[in-house]
Amino acid sequence: MRIKGQADIDIYISDTGYICLKQKDEVDGERMIEFAPAYGPKVAGAISSLQEFAQAKFEKVEAVED
Repeated sequence: MRIKGQADIDIYISDTGYICLKQKDEVDGERMIEFAPAYGPKVAGAISSLQEFAQAKFEKVEAVED
């Protein structure tokens, strides 16, 4: 599965049942995060709670670079 608008990130289930997020980058190559299914809700909750803060920081950096 790919995240809409983010073609370089794949999310899939490994053969051992782990949830995997893989990102390909021309500079750093491939990065992978794997976590057990039991942690799915915790990871989703953490990302959700940080989303507003991260977006504000992203927009601030983007404005400085322009």
